[in-house]
Formats: sequence, structure tokens, C-alpha cells
Amino acid sequence: MPRISEESIERVAAANDIVEVIGGYFPLKRAGTSWRALCPFHREKSPSFHVSPQKQAYYCFGCGAGGSVFKFVMEYERVDFATAVRRLAQRAGITVLEDATSPGDENKGRLRDKLLAIHRLAAEWFQNNLLRSPVGEEARQYLKSRDITASIARSWMLGYAPDQRDGLLQHARQAGFNTDELRASGLFYGDEGRPLSDRFRQRLMFSICNDYGEIIAFSGRVLPPSNDPAKYVNSPETPIFSKGRVLFGLHHARRPMSDTRRAIVCEGQFDLIRIAESGLRDVVAPQGTAFTQAQARLLKRHADIAILCFDSDRAGRMAVERSLPTLLAAGFGVRVAALPPGEDPDSLIRTQGADAFRSLVELAPDYFDFALDEALAAGVLDDAPAKAALARKLAAFAASLPDALAREALASRIGPRMAVSPRAFLTAIPSKPTTEEEEDAKDDSIAQEVKDPAVLLLIHAALTDLETRRWLSSQDLGILENRPGFDLLKNCLSASFDPSAPSESRAFMAAQSPGNQSVLASLLLSRPPSAPLDIAKESLQTLRIRQLESRRDALAARMRQSGLAASEITRLQMEIVDITGKIKDNTGSI
Repeated sequence: MPRISEESIERVAAANDIVEVIGGYFPLKRAGTSWRALCPFHREKSPSFHVSPQKQAYYCFGCGAGGSVFKFVMEYERVDFATAVRRLAQRAGITVLEDATSPGDENKGRLRDKLLAIHRLAAEWFQNNLLRSPVGEEARQYLKSRDITASIARSWMLGYAPDQRDGLLQHARQAGFNTDELRASGLFYGDEGRPLSDRFRQRLMFSICNDYGEIIAFSGRVLPPSNDPAKYVNSPETPIFSKGRVLFGLHHARRPMSDTRRAIVCEGQFDLIRIAESGLRDVVAPQGTAFTQAQARLLKRHADIAILCFDSDRAGRMAVERSLPTLLAAGFGVRVAALPPGEDPDSLIRTQGADAFRSLVELAPDYFDFALDEALAAGVLDDAPAKAALARKLAAFAASLPDALAREALASRIGPRMAVSPRAFLTAIPSKPTTEEEEDAKDDSIAQEVKDPAVLLLIHAALTDLETRRWLSSQDLGILENRPGFDLLKNCLSASFDPSAPSESRAFMAAQSPGNQSVLASLLLSRPPSAPLDIAKESLQTLRIRQLESRRDALAARMRQSGLAASEITRLQMEIVDITGKIKDNTGSI
């Protein structure tokens, strides 16, 4: 994908004052030259979250969260860097320019924009048919029978595809889209050399959005009394849509899930809309499949608990068990909200009210407890072969738990309930090899934590004083190469920004990794050193002495080994004497 240009990042950073941006999410109170609030990233009773307009940085002295305006949007909205830049660009009315790494990348970016535009056009056309056109009367009556109002239809971008061969096709051609773009959109049938025709006909249309709210696909539900065996027709895979990487409703649920740290997971679009409109907004649905690892990773940004709310029939039970391994492996606590027989969330809420469904969600047990409760009620635990089969089944699911401690805790909890020893249960858990996809999923973007006070002092001094930067640039810093924070120090030394200029601080912060931004924010919002050059000299001297002492101690340990030749002992003694002299030399001024 094309990269956002550095020029655009700098323009967006300069146009978004961090106090104004964060103050748009929750109230800030002035505290001297900075602003403060209760931290949104951890629970606290007194405010330790500070925002500096001078440094254009935020930092929480309670939990250590900190960084630039981009980092805040990434953490608060749970989005990636590119999305944070685009949202702030939209806020400031700035057009984002992208650097194409190749002509192919440039073409992909242009096609993506076209496909998004086609889907916006299609969604508006479908919705106009539903709400305003005579052709949508059948669909309007169907929605009325399911207690879906026009307001709800607008909010969720519902629509109607009439029974026409090329209604949407003609509308899109009139809007200026060419045949290649239309074919790539997935909204039309027709291979190369064959005429195009509408994919969706005589169906109620659901708009499928990415987590940013852009419409990227559709799902069309057949309207009764049609005998069409395909109850749903969905968009195929396209350059902007992969059903295994999208969750229906996520763009509505992101903020509520981040507040509750849970995700209610249901099966269908109607169920999801009914749940959300009943007041439980932290709800999503996979695209008609079991959870994929990509979907689980996407959801894990916002939630720690997944409450599976599928139908109570056999198909619903199978859907739970298909999704379970992936969710457990992603680190979710998985619970099951068991619906009464013959009910789905939509029917339950409509007939018994939102409180009845809310109670099921709030009281949903952990999956393993749920499975044991069902087995107990069915008498499975009284039958030795059936109990053994259940234990093996649960052990197989336990293999998906992310670590040994979680597996041991589970064995200790449920083993006694089955009259099985925890050791026997653990022995039954099959080994689970790490897949390539799981390895790729590991987050390797977090910078190593910088704990060494001497390194932190060097970075702080370089941040606040240009003379110190020039001096450090002339020094041999090889002793820092493998230490956490060295890359950040190098970035400070190569930068030309003025720490007293907010716009320049914004641009410098924006260019750093998320982990480095937290370190920078903590330093920028701390009291600046009174004599930065002297502090830098002392810190570098400390690091050099520490390295020499470490080498001397290693040589001394080597000398204590038995069986060394006399010549080797002599060599080690001479090297220790040499290092001791260097340590004495370094105790003076540099």
C-alpha cells in the first residue's frame, strides 16, 4: 500500500494542537502551563494525565502512557498510524498525499479510492430505493414487520436492490465509473469479455464497513416469500474487502468495546442491529464464518472478553466451538450467553425486552463452565465413557490457551468438577505447534523499555539543548549500540527541531515509533535539566566506566577458572591492569 508522505504527516501534525484534539474527547483542566485529566488508559481517582501545549505531548505519570497527538488517537481510538493520520487530516481539512513506492502501488491506491467511491454510490442508491422509491415498498413492509424503523435503516445504511438486471450498473456508469472499475468492485457479475449485470437483485441490503466506517462490501438478504435457496448473497473478495478480515458493526462498536473491554459476538446482521439498538453497543458479527485469526487480532485491540451469543440449536453450538480456539489463542476470556430454545437475540429482545437479553449477557458463564453445566444437566458426567470424551474435548480446546499458566489454572478449576485430577487433564492437552500466521501476528513494533538512568539523561539532555546535541554527535557512542534507547538518542542527534517550538516538537514526535513516543513524552513533560551539557558528559562517563568495570569483572571471573595456562593468566592480569588504568582515567573530566 502507498505510504503517507512525510510532508503530509508534518502538515497534519502542525494543524492539530494536541490540547484541542484531546479536549475534544474528554474535558481537560488547566494546571499551570499544562492541562490535566483523569487518565483514559487506566483507572485512577486523582488526575495524573498531563497534556503540554508547549511540548505537544501527553504523558500519564500513573501508567506511563504518552506520546504525540498521533499516538493518542492510535491508543484512544484503537487504530493504526495511517488511520490516525487520516482522521486528524480530515479534522483539519487537509488532503493526505501518499508516496508510492512503485507505479503498481500508485495504481492500487487509485483503484482503492475508486472502489470506495463506487460502494458509497451504491449504498446511497440502495438506501434511496428503500426509503423513497416505490420499488422499495416490499422491503419497507418487511422491515416494518421486524420493527426496524426508517431511522434505524438510515443509521445502519440499509437499502434495497430492486429486481433489475442493470439498475445499479447504469447508475454507476452515469456517475463516470469505467468497466474495469465496476468489475473490480464485486458488485456486478460478468467475466472478461462478457457484459456486466447487477449481482444483487430483489434483496434487502446491508452495508459492510471497515473499522473506519468506509463501506467496502454488501450483504443482500432475500425477501420472503421468495424461494431462492440462497438466503444471503454477499460481496466476493475484492481489493478492499476480505471477509476473514472484517467484522460487521465494528465501526459502531469500537468505542463502546474500549469502554467495557468486552465484545458481544452474534451471528447475523438483524441480531446485531437489534442488540445495538437495545442499548448494548459493544456488539460485532463475523461475516458468516468462524472467527479468523485476523478478526481476533482486530477485535483484541478493543476487548478482552468475548461473549458468544449464537442460536441455541446445534448449528449455534457448532458456531461457538468453531470460533472458540481462535478466540482463546488470541487471549480472550470466552463466555457463552445461552439463548432459550427457539430464540435468537432479535426475537428475544422483541418479545421479552432488552432487559431479558441484557441479563443473559451479564450472567454469561465462561465457556468451560458452560460446557460442564450442560454436561451435568444432561447426565454426561455420570457416564464414564461420555465423561472421558468430554474431558478430551475440553482438553483439546485448552490447547489453544496462550500459555501454560492459563492451562494450569483451567485444569485446577474444572478438573475437580469432572472428578478428574488436574494433572490428568493437563496430560490430555495436546501440544499445539505455533503456526506461521501466529508468529506473524506477534507485535514486534514495541520499542524496548528504556530503564537505564544514564541513557535517559543523555536523551533528555539532547532533547532540550542544541549545544549538547552537537557535542554528543562528536563522541564515540559505540557503547550504546545494543542498549534500549540508542535509536531514540540517534534520532535526537540527527534532528534539527527547536524544543521550544510546538510545531517542530509535533513533527519530531510524529516521526518516532509508538514506544519511543512514550519515552519522549515522559522526558518532555519532566523538568528540563539545568546544565544539559554537563549532565550529558557525566552520563556518558558513567556508561563508559560501567562498560570497563563489566569487562574487568569478566576477566577476573575468567582468571578464577581452574586449569588455565600460566601464559593465559599473565595475559588476563595485564589486561585487567590496563582496564583499571582506563577506569581511573575516566573518573576525571572527559
